[in-house]
Amino acid sequence: MHRRRSGNTEIAGWGHATGRAILRIGYSDRMMAQLIPDILRVIVETKQLELKSSAALYLQGAGRQKAMLAGYYNVHWSQLETYLEISPTIQVGPDPQLPMRRILIPIGGAPEEPIGALAVYVGNEAQGDYAHLDVLTALSWDISTIILSKQQHETLAAASSASAGRPLQVGEGDSHGLHENIFHLLRMTIDNFPGGVCVLDEDLTVAMTNKRFYEILDLPAERFPAGCSFKDILRFNAARGEYGPGDIEELAQDRIRHVKLFLEHSFDRDTATGLVLEVRSAPSPGGGCVITYVDVTARKTAERELLHHRDRLEEVVRARTAEIELQAQKLERLLNHERHVNEQQRQFVAMASHEFRTPLAIIDGAAQRLTRRKSEMTAEFVGEKVDQIRASVSRMVSLMESILAVGRLDHGIISIQPENCGLNELIELCCAGQKGISPSHRFHLDLEGLPATILADRSALQQVFTNLLSNAAKYSANAPDIFITGWQENGLVHISVKDQGIGIDADDLPKMFQRYFRARTSTGIAGTGIGLNLVQQILDLHQGSIVVTSQKGCGSVFTVTLPVAAPAASNSPIPTIEAA
Repeated sequence: MHRRRSGNTEIAGWGHATGRAILRIGYSDRMMAQLIPDILRVIVETKQLELKSSAALYLQGAGRQKAMLAGYYNVHWSQLETYLEISPTIQVGPDPQLPMRRILIPIGGAPEEPIGALAVYVGNEAQGDYAHLDVLTALSWDISTIILSKQQHETLAAASSASAGRPLQVGEGDSHGLHENIFHLLRMTIDNFPGGVCVLDEDLTVAMTNKRFYEILDLPAERFPAGCSFKDILRFNAARGEYGPGDIEELAQDRIRHVKLFLEHSFDRDTATGLVLEVRSAPSPGGGCVITYVDVTARKTAERELLHHRDRLEEVVRARTAEIELQAQKLERLLNHERHVNEQQRQFVAMASHEFRTPLAIIDGAAQRLTRRKSEMTAEFVGEKVDQIRASVSRMVSLMESILAVGRLDHGIISIQPENCGLNELIELCCAGQKGISPSHRFHLDLEGLPATILADRSALQQVFTNLLSNAAKYSANAPDIFITGWQENGLVHISVKDQGIGIDADDLPKMFQRYFRARTSTGIAGTGIGLNLVQQILDLHQGSIVVTSQKGCGSVFTVTLPVAAPAASNSPIPTIEAA
């Protein structure tokens, strides 16, 4: 590994690489004040040095008793000492303002006369002696090389400029005229600058300004002419609230300390007059600085409006995106519903086709038997086959009416014609009709609790109870007893139809009144899945309701609730529909 020495200590290759990086920065044409932050960054970001990520550089100036802060990295200037005494030896101790241990490494010049100091930091938790003082010492010599080179370059440039100017100074009168001309040109340049200009000496005396300086900062020119102290201008601004609330002298002193650093910097400041100023400070080689103030209010207003429009556009885009997502979700739900309805209709068509084929097969079979035995037919045989044919035709008519009812439901052509209706008589009639279809079933009636009549559409309620009784018989083939109970309560009548058949799965109960739905326990039993839906539609028109309770294998109970008084009448017909 390539090494170099610091005193009697060999420096590791990584320290040598850090030094080369510092020297490369120093070879640029930038001013020293511009180079210092980059040099400090290279040092604190060298992992092997195990430093905190903050550093500062102090330089000794002509005629000063103490070194002044010349630059810093990753720390606010107000947290650093502005001036400090430089020792020819390395000093390690607590920083007076930061909660860290500070290492001050003298930057070499003439023997025993350092030209500055490098300040780096380690944490308070660090124990024992710092291990890399030799490397920091070597790096301080690299920094010294850069500083001395820059100072020599500035001295040669100043001498060259002065030498180049001598041929023009041929006589005392001509020299005076030349200086007058140069000053006039300089004054014209400053006065025509679009912003305010303020040139400060090393002691913060205002050496030169232009008219725009007073206009843009709203300062009285007669109060702050050239030769005044810039400190008074800062106190004047603090007194009129330019720097916010607080003690006027403290606010002014914070800015005085900052200006005294004569560092290159730039920032935007909002003034009390509503302007936004871009403030730039450029250090002068011989001390002092030039401060410029440019009115950037229009640009900042445009930027703020652009940001506002951008935020507004983003808000509109987000709102529109959310709206599109909601529409997409709604369309997806509608599409899924359409798919579900189509699937239900497909299943309905398949069931209806099967239901049509069954009675047609019965009719065809009965006709074939009549044909084969026409020479030996008895009246009993003919009556039996005619009954089969008529029952099958009746079944087909019911199926056709079921299909027509589906269309009427879709178009809302279902209403009621209320009249005085005796529920006892109506239910007994429905039971007698179902008894003829299912002779093996027994219907047990308990209707004494019902009123003599209610206002309702008789034919519509006949379809309701016919469907419920047909379902009770159809789904309880091996349990012949069916119980019909009626009672009155709070202006409402209740009729329950209870069977002891196959029952319904708990998961299917909420879907029992959906169109085309058939419970899983109905597999193999004829039906179209629209009867209970029509029952619910009829009861809704009567402002009534229907509920079902059931347990698989233990039968079902359908309970109808109707008001004693009927709703408004309607002239639309009620379609006849078969049991589900």
